[in-house]
Formats: sequence, structure tokens, C-alpha cells
Amino acid sequence: MRVIGITGPTGAGKTTVLQALESLGGVLIDADAVYHDLTRSSQAMQAELIARFGPVYDGNELDRKKLGAVVFQDENALADLNRITHKYIARETQRRIEAAKAAGATAVGIDAIGLLESQLVDFCDCTLAVTAPEELRVKRIMARDGISEDYARLRVSAQKPSAWFQAHCDYTIESTEADTVETTEARAKALFEKILEVNQTMEENKKTPAQQKRDALFFSPTNGYDRLADGEEQAIQDYCAGYKTFLDEGKIERECVTYTIAQAEAAGFRPLVRGEALQAGDKVYYNNRGKSVMLAVIGQESLAQGAVIGAAHIDSPRLDLKQNPLYEDKEMAYCKTHYYGGIKKYQWTTIPLALHGLVVLKDGTSVSVRIGEDPGDPQFTVGDLLPHLAGDQAKKTMGAIVTAEQLNLFVGSRPFDQEAGADRVKLAVMAILNEKYGMVEEDFLSAELMAVPAAKAVDIGLDRSVIGAYGQDDRVCAYACLKALLDLTETPRRTAICVLADKEEIGSLGVTGMQSAAFDTFMSDLCEGQGVQRKTCYEHSFCLSADVTAAYDPNFAEAYEPRNSAYINYGVCISKYTGARGKSGASDASAELVGYVRRTFAEAGVIWQLAELGKTDQGGGGTVACYMANRNIDTIDAGVPVLSMHAPFETTAKLDCYMAYKGMLALYQH
Repeated sequence: MRVIGITGPTGAGKTTVLQALESLGGVLIDADAVYHDLTRSSQAMQAELIARFGPVYDGNELDRKKLGAVVFQDENALADLNRITHKYIARETQRRIEAAKAAGATAVGIDAIGLLESQLVDFCDCTLAVTAPEELRVKRIMARDGISEDYARLRVSAQKPSAWFQAHCDYTIESTEADTVETTEARAKALFEKILEVNQTMEENKKTPAQQKRDALFFSPTNGYDRLADGEEQAIQDYCAGYKTFLDEGKIERECVTYTIAQAEAAGFRPLVRGEALQAGDKVYYNNRGKSVMLAVIGQESLAQGAVIGAAHIDSPRLDLKQNPLYEDKEMAYCKTHYYGGIKKYQWTTIPLALHGLVVLKDGTSVSVRIGEDPGDPQFTVGDLLPHLAGDQAKKTMGAIVTAEQLNLFVGSRPFDQEAGADRVKLAVMAILNEKYGMVEEDFLSAELMAVPAAKAVDIGLDRSVIGAYGQDDRVCAYACLKALLDLTETPRRTAICVLADKEEIGSLGVTGMQSAAFDTFMSDLCEGQGVQRKTCYEHSFCLSADVTAAYDPNFAEAYEPRNSAYINYGVCISKYTGARGKSGASDASAELVGYVRRTFAEAGVIWQLAELGKTDQGGGGTVACYMANRNIDTIDAGVPVLSMHAPFETTAKLDCYMAYKGMLALYQH
């Protein structure tokens, strides 16, 4: 693919030349249009403009008159404006070039009057000046813009002469009085065919016929860092900083819902009111019992045309306290636990744990519990047997090294006082809980208390390329869906929906799980707000079941099939099917659906891969995809590859986290 920079003074005929390139399969990038798009869509550029020039925005629209009053009277201010905007225009232009290349474009034409003075020229393989005599240009812009001859001459004289463009470009097309649109277009097309043929010949001559055939026919994925657009490394870091905050603030589903609603309301979302009429651009959410949440941005098209749904889950494996948990044994106090989700029990011993959840007291008062996260908080742990006495334990299978009934949470050892009688340590623990939360032991019966790892989300590796944290399955995808929805700067074509569900780790059952009618009720309320039948909406909808997959781990290579495994730093992973062994319990997406996601990701410059979870007979896993597909919604899985999945401390690559967000944003905007 050839990148051709096209420039020249106003009235010279660039539009005709650009149309010639487009007719040959070229993609056009208008630098001026890119700038105007960025003034609305780039929050980073908005922030820099406001920081330098003050309140130059009216809502989300740049007040160009106010900005112009500053920069056109001050050369330093104009230089600062160019310095700020040019870097963002360059980044976005490079992203669009990569997207065009991925989509198979024959060429890209960059249309910019200031091409030669900007960073954009660095992207170009060659440059083309489009010129015309001054008198002809004056006539053309008078007719085109309906302006006087004096004003037209003023505009022409304010620009560099044709000779300057010719001297600084590789090629020139000059139109004269004798030329028509058709003759100019024909000359331009002939020149572009020559340029593209030269480019193709040069590239092909470097390779043997076999190499050329391999390039044409083979699929050879490369590391995502070799494919990043300019500026994306910083975007990855910025995105992952927010993601780590989400992980630390939401270690259980209730906390995730609270955090999500706070972020959504700050972005203009409001609770959905049943029966209300919904208009394009409305932002609504539904809080399902404080443990799952659904959000929607109403699109330009009717819900009869379907919705774009991102569905993830916010529950993660953990240790739940049983309903009668607290006991004392040999003057040590423990809480009995019941593990939640698929875990390796031995991994939960000898690590710092925090206690999160909710207690409903006898009088109906609800009390939130979060112990072990703040500086100075006590933490908890589950013990293990020292290696000196573990001879018998070492002979057991992995699943029996630590049994479920040995996952007892240590909570105290100091007795209440000398006169208290039996269970003095248990009494001391209850006294603390009573003083802090007003609890008595009976209140455990109406409590949801969970022991989760106390560690914060951190960067892993000397290069800080990986995030280590608890609960990344599946909060890494939940955050991507949420953040993408909140970052929609314009009303999407189709209604965009984010579903953050509970109970996926235990089968998606219950009123807050994906099998619940709560989602159907939410969709019915949305559809009724537009007079649309829900079944009509479903059959035209698309769902990305955003859930993680296993990343290839060379330390345990025997469990993976390398050709069909996901790799860290290779982008968000599409999974055509889930399930176990013979696709049991799978949601198996159609080829058409995979093709749709491929094209959408390619157009948006999303780095992606396609894989399945381990060797066929090694095991497997499921997601919420089958429950969405069962509703007659076209559904496919895609998510972030995870190392040490379901462990108390999981790891993900920052690049993959960001690409999950970028992919979801592209689908919402498509």
C-alpha cells in the first residue's frame, strides 16, 4: 500500500485529483476533517486546548471564533495551537492509515494544505502538488464559494505560490484553462496507476515468488507492540491506570455496581423509569439489586434495528463465609468458609485476605463491611501445614492437599478477659464486630461476607507491561465494556448496551445472573419506550460476550495447543466457541459473525487474535454467551488473555486490556 500526500493552494483542483485516487481503491484522509473530529472526540486534546487558551469550548463544541480571536493576534499562541493540534492529528492519521492497510486499501491519500510543514509528510511514501495558474484559481474559488474577486485574490495571495509546492513535492499535476474535470481526473488516474505500479514492483522485486505467495496466502500474527499506532503506548498506560482503580475499588460485585453507577451518573446517565419514552442520545441504567447493573445509550435508529450489547460479569472466585461461620478451637477464632467458583484450594492459604460484604442486622439495617484494604487495617489468612510435617500431605493429589473444610479464616486469638468463661476469643471477636458494626452472632445469618485477596492492583515486570491483581476474570472485560460506553462522544447508530452480570462463576443462575429475566425486563422497558417488540429487537441485535480466555503459558506448555492458543500482547482474543471437550455447553458463533467482528476490528485498528481455551480434551470453560444466544441474539465471545486465571492473583497484558476496550468501542460505534 502506498501513502500519497496531496497538497497545493486553494482552487487548484485537489478534489478532482482525490476522486481519481479514490476510484482506484484509495482511502482518503482529510486532515482538516480529522482536526474537526478531534475537537469533539479527543478529551486529551480538549484538555490541552483549555489549559492553554482558557474556556474555548461551548459544551463539546469548540468555539472557533473565541479561539481565533486569541491565536490570530498572537504568533506565539498560533504556534502553541499548531503544536498541540498537529500531534493529535498525526496520531489519528497514522491510526487511519493502519486501518486502511488492514482493510486492504490500495493506497491512502492524505489531503492537507499544510502537509509539507507538518508531521504528516513523514507518513508519506511520495508527495503530489496540485497547482493551477493564479487567474484560474481566482475564478474557481469565486464560483465555488460565491465570493467577490477582491476577496478571492486576497485568499490566493495569502497562500504560498504554486512554484513553492512544485519545488517541494515529488510529482505535480497542473490544470489549465483548457482542462476539464474529466481530463484532469484522467491525468491524475494515470499518474496514480504509475505510482502504485512502481510501489508494487519495488516491493515484489525484493521477494522470491515463493515469498510473495506466502505473503499472499499465509496468516502470520505478530506481537502487538510491533503494530501500535503512534501515541497508543501512552493511551494504553492512561487506560490501565483507570482500570487498576476499578479493580481496587470493586473487589466484590456490590462494590463494582456502586463504582459503576457513580461513574455513569458523572457521565450523564440516569436511572431508567419504566414507561418513559426514550429518545436518541438518552443515557439510562438499571441497578439490579445492587449486584448487577445494565446501562444503555439510546441510538439514532429504532430498537427495531437491534442493539449492540457488551456483556461481562463482575463476580470472581472467592471464599464466602458460611451462615454460621464463627467458632473457637484451642483458643483461636476462625470463620468457616464455602468457596465460590472454580479455585485451586491450596492457592488460598497463607496469603493476606480482606473481608468485604454486607450485613443485614436484626432490625433491617444494612451495614457495609470492608476490612483489610485501608492502611492500618487488620487482615486475615487461611493457614497451611509446614513442610517439616507435610510428609502425608505431600502424597495427596492436588485437589486434596487442602480440603474445603480446611479453608478456615483465622480472625483472632486474644481472649476477652479472665472472667468470661468459655469461648473467650470468639467473644472478643464478636465484641469488636458489635462495637464497629452493631452485629450480634445471629446477624451472620443474614450476611454476605466474602474473603478476597487484600493485594492492590500493581504493575508487573521491569517494563511494567503486565497488571497483577485479584478478580481480573472478568473485571478486565467488564471495565472495557463500561469504559467504552462512557466514552461514546456521539450518539451511536444503534443503541449501545453494557451488561455487568453476577453469578457467572457458578452458572449465571439467580436473580442477578445472566439467566435471570432481569435482562429481558430491562430490554422490554427500553423497547416499550420506543413502541418496539422485544423479540424484534433481539433478532437484530449483536452481543459481544466479553469474557477472558487462557493465555499461553510456556511453563505449562503441555496444557495448550500452540496454534490455537491466545498469547499476551497479541491483542483482544475472539473465541468462536467455548465449552468443554466436544464443545459441550458451548456457544458457537457463525462464520458470518466472526467475519463481522474481524472487519469491524480491522477498520478501527484494533489488534486482535483468535483462539480457544487449551487442548481439546484438557478441560474447558463457559461464559454468558450461550445465555445471550439462547435469546436469539447473535453472540460471540471476545476478551483478554489471562495468566494464572482463577488464582488469587491473576496477570494480564496492558496492551490486551486496552485493545479489549478499543474493540468494544469500535463495535458500539459501528
